[in-house]
Amino acid sequence: MAHDSLEQRELVITRRLKAPRALVWRTFEDAYLLAQWWGPENFTSEITRLEFRAGGQWHVTMHRPDGGEHPVRYQFVEIVAPERIVYRPWRSSEAVNPPPGYLATLTFEALGDETIFTMRAEFDSAAHLAVAIEGGFFAGTNQAFDKLERHLATY
Repeated sequence: MAHDSLEQRELVITRRLKAPRALVWRTFEDAYLLAQWWGPENFTSEITRLEFRAGGQWHVTMHRPDGGEHPVRYQFVEIVAPERIVYRPWRSSEAVNPPPGYLATLTFEALGDETIFTMRAEFDSAAHLAVAIEGGFFAGTNQAFDKLERHLATY
C-alpha cells in the first residue's frame, strides 16, 4: 500500500511583501480589507462572516466575472497574533462536491518594513492536492496574493 509523503500533499507559497507585518496582519483580521484582495484575479469577494479567533468561522463568497458565485466556509484552528493563522475549509458531509481537505498555515515574519509571508497548505491526501491544483487552487491563490501586494502598495 502506497503511503503519501508530506511532499506530495503540501503546497507552499512565499512572498516578500513590501509592508510591515502589522499592516499585512490587518488585511486578514479586518473583513473589509480582506474582501479587497481575497480570491483570484477578476473575482470580487464578499465576507459575510469573520470570527477571527480559534474555532471561529469565516464565510466568503467569491463572485466570478461571469456572475457565478463560489461560496466557501473556513474554520480557524489557531490564531497567534501577529505571527500565525491556521484554518481549514469546512467540508459538509452532505456536500455533493466538497472542496479538497487541507490545513492552511499562514506565517508572518517581520523583516524591517517588509514581511515574509508564507502559506503552507497541507492536503489530506495527494489526491486532494491534485484536485485542488486542477481546480485552480495554486493559480488562484497566487493571483490573490498578487492582489494583496497591489492592495498593500496603496497605503
